[in-house]
Amino acid sequence: MGKSLKGRELGIGISQRKDGLYTARFTGKDGKRHQKYFKKVQECRNWLADAQFQNEHGSISAWEDMTVSAWFDYWIENFKAGNIKTRTLQNYKDRFKHNIADCIGKNRKQKGY
Repeated sequence: MGKSLKGRELGIGISQRKDGLYTARFTGKDGKRHQKYFKKVQECRNWLADAQFQNEHGSISAWEDMTVSAWFDYWIENFKAGNIKTRTLQNYKDRFKHNIADCIGKNRKQKGY
């Protein structure tokens, strides 16, 4: 965890430089480091949260003819596999199969969403 010049905890990925600017940084899914400087710590926190969310979910695109089941399979393979434990992955697949697939698995993406 980073600290301010006064010794206060700022959170993971945030620190304060000697010139007073706050810096936020994280490593994206592609392995590149993303970093930005701010005058206020709240701006820094907001950017960090938005950038990490965009990094995690920004490349998601759903095709018009994709069913919910196909979307789930795409999501599991491209976004979750390798990021979570094997048993958690199996639990996700089991929950989808038993609780969701029969109800809405064959539905297609609606226009306008």
